[in-house]
This record gives sequence, structure tokens and C-alpha cells, in this order.
Amino acid sequence: MSQPINSTEEIAHHLKERVKELSCLYRISKIAQKFPNNLELALSQIANYIPQGWQYPEDLYAYILVYEQHYGDLIGPKKVGKSQRAPIKAGGKEVGEVVICFKENIEESKQVFLNEEKALIDQIALDLSSIVELHREREERKKLNQKFITHDRLSMLSEITAGIAHELNTPLGNILGYAELLLKQETDGLKRNDLNKIIRSSKLARDIVKKLMFFSCEMPSQFKRLDLNKILLENVDLLSIQLKEKEIQLETQLADNLPQIRLDNIQFSQVIINLMLNAIAAMNKGGKIKLQTQRSEQGVLLTIADNGSGIEQEDLEKVFEPFYTTKKSGTGLGLAVVYGIVEAHGGTIKMSSQKGVGTEFRITLKVDEE
Repeated sequence: MSQPINSTEEIAHHLKERVKELSCLYRISKIAQKFPNNLELALSQIANYIPQGWQYPEDLYAYILVYEQHYGDLIGPKKVGKSQRAPIKAGGKEVGEVVICFKENIEESKQVFLNEEKALIDQIALDLSSIVELHREREERKKLNQKFITHDRLSMLSEITAGIAHELNTPLGNILGYAELLLKQETDGLKRNDLNKIIRSSKLARDIVKKLMFFSCEMPSQFKRLDLNKILLENVDLLSIQLKEKEIQLETQLADNLPQIRLDNIQFSQVIINLMLNAIAAMNKGGKIKLQTQRSEQGVLLTIADNGSGIEQEDLEKVFEPFYTTKKSGTGLGLAVVYGIVEAHGGTIKMSSQKGVGTEFRITLKVDEE
């Protein structure tokens, strides 16, 4: 409870403190309005202003802690005096706190908080909770909108690439067929060499068309109940030469008794080969690739991780886009194909990477219980 006020001087002092408190709350709301899209800057400025609402602002430190990020006075190893604090909440849980405390050089007898100041810090914590919650919701909406945009873009490109693949298939088949026929009849060494170049280029173009058809889901699917561990090991065995050449250590942690999953063997093999080749290409000699399968709440989880070069954070959102590549000689279709195949299997794929540390792909596949 507030102490009784007995004199005109005390009344004036009391009113002055209430005005300071109201001014502090008003200032916090104005800072939040000024920086609606910059949570860090808003919290920093609010933390610096908070002491102005207290009786002895020059004797106080204040800081805000949100999502383990520190804003305001850096207390660190300093010795501080008495303090007030209140929790900051967002998404139904505590995500930090606001703290105000006396500086270490203030005499203990002078370290006095008014009763009203406890109500003030509680109100500030509520206001900060609203600011943080709005930021959290805004970021979630932004991520959701980006997912919709990416999905629409992939759907549109899927239709375009399907048409391109069909248009290219016939002439490519004719070029390859006639070149192979001419090669059988040709005896001149120079001309045979030129024909072999045509054949190699045609086969490369055919592989690109095949990837386009995978991406657009135009390749006929043949789903069967299959053993994921078996498919994984069979495809890894195909890459034994590449692994040996780079002296890459392969670690496998494959769960026993995994349920069989409805997979298209050819298409899902493409997923494994693409991700493995990416991992191999990202490493120098002596690297390590880890393969893991396990049950999860959503079904079966396949993890492929490497300790290679990793990629920049700004590239993470683009890696599944068609024709986007960070490689000098890449087509930009490999991961787009992987994404399309996993999605066609009713699964999800997530990627995390850190430059100079490595990359991890996590594929979740649903289990058909029928």
C-alpha cells in the first residue's frame, strides 16, 4: 500500500513521481511506435529510458533480457544493489525479464524503491510482452507468407518445366540416335571424335531434361512399400569410389525395425544420390558424412549431415529454388529436384548449414499404417 501523504511538500513530490511514471510509460509506447519493425533497436532505447520513471534515475541500472539477448546496461560481473524485476512473456511462455537495480556505489540505506515503482515495472513488463508478442507474430506471418510464395513459384515453374521437358525430349532423342548411328558407320578418327562429343553433350542435355521432369513430377511414379535403410545403403555403395577418393569417413546410425515406407525406388534414389554428391563436393579430403534413420512423431526421419564448407545464411532460403546454385558448374536443379520428389512422397525436407562448419538435411517421411 502507498504511504499516507501528510504535507503539501509530500503531495507535490508524490504527484511529481506519478507524472514521471506516466511519462515513462508514454515514452515506451512512442519508442515502440517509432520502431515497429526493429525489435532490437526498440528494446535498446526502452531499456536506456526506463530509469527515468524511478525516483532516483541517476542511481540506477536497467536492462531487458529477451530470447537470451541483452539490451541496455551491461551488468556483467558488476556488483549491484537492490533490484526490481518482472517477467516478459510471449507465445504463452516466459521469454525474458526487465530488471532495474541500484548501482554498486549507492549506500544501502538510500537503496529504496517506492511501492508504486513495483507496479510500474510490472506495467512495463506487460507493455514489453505486447511488443515482443507482436514481433513474434509478425515474424511468423512473414515466414508463412514466404512459404506460400515459394510454393506458388514452384508450382508455376513445375508447369513451365514440364512443357519445356516434353518439347526438348523428342529432338534430343533424334540427335542422340542419329549421332550413335553415324558413329557406327564412321571410320575417320577426327569425325568419330566429333560425334562422340555430340553424343556426350546430348546425354548431358538428356540428364538435365530428366531432372526437369522429376521436378515437374512428369516422371511416372511406382510406389511400393520399401525398406528405407536398404535403399540408403544400396545407393551409398554406388558412391564408394567417390568416398574413397576423398578419404571421407562414413558414419551410419540406422534404426532397427523401421516400418516400410511407400517409396518410388528410382526417384528416392535420386534424392539420396544428389544429397550425397553435394556433401562429397563440399568437403576436402578427410571429411565426414553421417547418415541416420530413426522413428519420429511424424513418421521416419532421415538425416544426412556433413562437416564440409557449408553455405552462407542468406543462401539458405534459396537453395531449393530451381536454377539457383552456388557452384560454378552447377545447373541449380539438384536440390529443386530433391524438394519436388520429397514433396511428391508426402514428406518434408529441411536444411540447416553454417559456413565453415557443415550442412545437414532432415527428411521426414510419413508411415502408411495400412
